Amino acid sequence: MYLSTTTEWLDPGVAECPLFRLPRELRDKIYTYALTSDQPFWWPVEHCTQHLAPALLATSRTIYAETAPLLYSANRFMFSHPSDCNMFRFTMDQKHVQATTNICLRIRSQDVRLWTAYLGSTSPVRSLTHDLPALRVLWIFFRSSAWNHAHDPIENYKSWQFDPRLRELCLSLEHKTKAEARVICCHRVSRGHFERVRQGVGKELEVDGDGDARTPFFKIFSVNVALELSCPDRAPAQVQA
Repeated sequence: MYLSTTTEWLDPGVAECPLFRLPRELRDKIYTYALTSDQPFWWPVEHCTQHLAPALLATSRTIYAETAPLLYSANRFMFSHPSDCNMFRFTMDQKHVQATTNICLRIRSQDVRLWTAYLGSTSPVRSLTHDLPALRVLWIFFRSSAWNHAHDPIENYKSWQFDPRLRELCLSLEHKTKAEARVICCHRVSRGHFERVRQGVGKELEVDGDGDARTPFFKIFSVNVALELSCPDRAPAQVQA
């Protein structure tokens, strides 16, 4: 998180503003409250959906200089296409690109080849490693289509990690990024399959407040991967102890 405690010269246009009578440490706390979220931002997007105040950056050059690094370093951005990551690099100020260290990718099973060409590339003009050189944390939400609803749910559970597209995705990340990569393999399943898996392997799953169940992480090649099961027609459940 970008927090500065240095004393800086203030533009005359803001010097008398009550905000700038506060120490920089307190201003940073205000900026953090106004400009950070625990939910990722979709990029590109026309409207902010996190109830934040990005318009704050447009109030003055001084406020922009103080807040812009925080907006990019303390939040996560969500991308759904490789071209969006690439465009982010070429359309944003390079200082903001360098401040971006934590992103999420939404990848559908049918788009794996599109993504692996990008993730595994070393091209200086179009690759994850060059587009986001300061990246430290990479979350990938992979929407798998390998769950066979005509088969036994326990057999599906035992074999989900052998999905060839999931493995292809993990292989494309191996030794290609310095970021800590975590892949969530997401399956939407029927109520019957969800309950059958919970009954059969419940000790291996953690159910969150939204009713989704997730396994612990384990390695596929060198990448941390976990399974997440969601049931669209299931009401949110209490988190089990």
